Amino acid sequence: MGILYLHACKNTMTKQIIFFLLLLFSLNSCVERRDLSINTVVNHITIQPDGLHPYNDNSSIRSFVFQYTQKTVTKLDLVSLEYIPQLAKELPIISEDGLAYTYELHGGISWDDGTPLTAEDVVFSTKVMLCPLTNNAQIRSNYTTVIKSVVVDKENPLKFTMYAHDVNYTNADIFSELYIQQKSYWDPNGVLDNLSFEQIFATKFKETEALLEWFNGYNDGDNSYKPHLLQGLGAYQVTEWVAGQYIIVEKKEKWWGVDDNSVYSIAYPDKIIFKIITDDAASYLALKSEDIDVTTRIGTIKLMKLQEREYFNENYDSDFLNQYSFSYIGLNMKPDGIKHLPFFVDQKVRRAMAYLTPVDEIIEVIVHGKGSRQVSNISSLKSTYNDTLKLIPLDIAKANKLLAEAGWVDTDEDNIRDKMINGVKTPFSFKLSYMSSPTSKEIVLMIKESLYKAGIVAEPTPMDFTLFYKNAMDHNFDGMMGGWGGSASYSNPMQLWHTTSWATKGSNFCGFGDAESDSLITLANRSIDFEKHKDALWALQAKIYKDQPYVFLYSTKRKFAIHKRFENRKMYFERPGVMLNNLQLLPNYGGSNLNFTE
Repeated sequence: MGILYLHACKNTMTKQIIFFLLLLFSLNSCVERRDLSINTVVNHITIQPDGLHPYNDNSSIRSFVFQYTQKTVTKLDLVSLEYIPQLAKELPIISEDGLAYTYELHGGISWDDGTPLTAEDVVFSTKVMLCPLTNNAQIRSNYTTVIKSVVVDKENPLKFTMYAHDVNYTNADIFSELYIQQKSYWDPNGVLDNLSFEQIFATKFKETEALLEWFNGYNDGDNSYKPHLLQGLGAYQVTEWVAGQYIIVEKKEKWWGVDDNSVYSIAYPDKIIFKIITDDAASYLALKSEDIDVTTRIGTIKLMKLQEREYFNENYDSDFLNQYSFSYIGLNMKPDGIKHLPFFVDQKVRRAMAYLTPVDEIIEVIVHGKGSRQVSNISSLKSTYNDTLKLIPLDIAKANKLLAEAGWVDTDEDNIRDKMINGVKTPFSFKLSYMSSPTSKEIVLMIKESLYKAGIVAEPTPMDFTLFYKNAMDHNFDGMMGGWGGSASYSNPMQLWHTTSWATKGSNFCGFGDAESDSLITLANRSIDFEKHKDALWALQAKIYKDQPYVFLYSTKRKFAIHKRFENRKMYFERPGVMLNNLQLLPNYGGSNLNFTE
């Protein structure tokens, strides 16, 4: 017995020693951290951009990176929410008829190779944005409906005039998101010199071999991903991109804007790393161990939990602020009928989907109340929001009634509704696609459970952003859960809601619209008088609300955490929320005590 006891004690002691060594190793791993005295900002993002092509890619992360690598003629100011000049000396001089807008660029602005910026670069950039050979159908209509031509002043190479097709609400702001590109870099042989604006807008665009060859090269995927090809006028240059892990931008050694003290041009960090962390638990741990400096994308619950920790509050400023973005479920109103069946062609079915979606519960469970219901396509924060539209409540009884009226009934008593489609009994079972993430998965499962109560089966279909976005543009989905970033600026409804944006595979993914809605979009865009502009937008919101192409979900608050080793830790209501280039490393920062005790 004594021998057995001693042997057992030895085993116990051995296990305790092993456990202690493992614990020491684990603590070592936790405490080991990067050098916080290095002038590098690590910014957390949850997905990588669809690409960094100057015109062909369109994700919000791409626009976020462009804050540091690209420049526009004008810019929406983060504080005043008014437009201000950026590459231009001042806002445009507008003709009496509202059709001509004259700008003069700042002198002394140069590209990375020392070539000066001129108005010819603006003309070139505009041609590329407008040309139907550019793979940018998702945003092109925002520009083709406004810009008729751009003409360089004969006496001043820095001066140009934009001529508009018509009076338009966005005429004066059209250059605020058109990132100016270097003509001599992209088109050294002057191929586009022979392309006129008249040709671009011709009823039948005539392709030449030279143009086809040039645009094939310009649209090449390498121009979205390879760092040495990602040129721009910003203070930073993309130097490395490891897919799924991080994107690095580094401050240029020679940059034209070093004397520009605006929040958009100050460049304090030597390097900015956009670190991709998809898992919310991993981003939580990264903040605990100070592996990231800035996030606006951590989950609500995780940030609330961190705010309860003394060590976190010692090291980070954090907050929740409103934003203009929103999430939604998009319903395919014009499916091909083969791969995607006509589940949602009937307005009654789409409205039933709204009655079946537990939005209030999602807000409470997923974002702990840090969000607000979204009723229409315009944020309730804006003066053009239609406040007469009522929230659609969770009401399974009303949904059941609408589904029955639309012909969806359970004929075989298997608890799933069905309907005869092209002579075939078809169960109401559809794929609900979404961008893969733990939070999105939770939301989709909550929606699935609620839909099943009314005899509808939603099959969760996760995918990465690139495939998700491609399927949406190709109308290759039944239902999809997505989201749109927003801004205080006017959001031209052309991109999301005009019928041409469905026909050209733009951002009208669901196939919404008719002659009435198109005319309201035209009226909103062409009404300079604010009340007429607002009335048109109210009517458009009411039509979208009635037709229900989207089940509007909610707008979350933007979640901020910024490390205190930097000065200028400002948080903005307007996107992107934080200007990383403004973060100035504090001298002799002492660091944290690394007390990670829960």
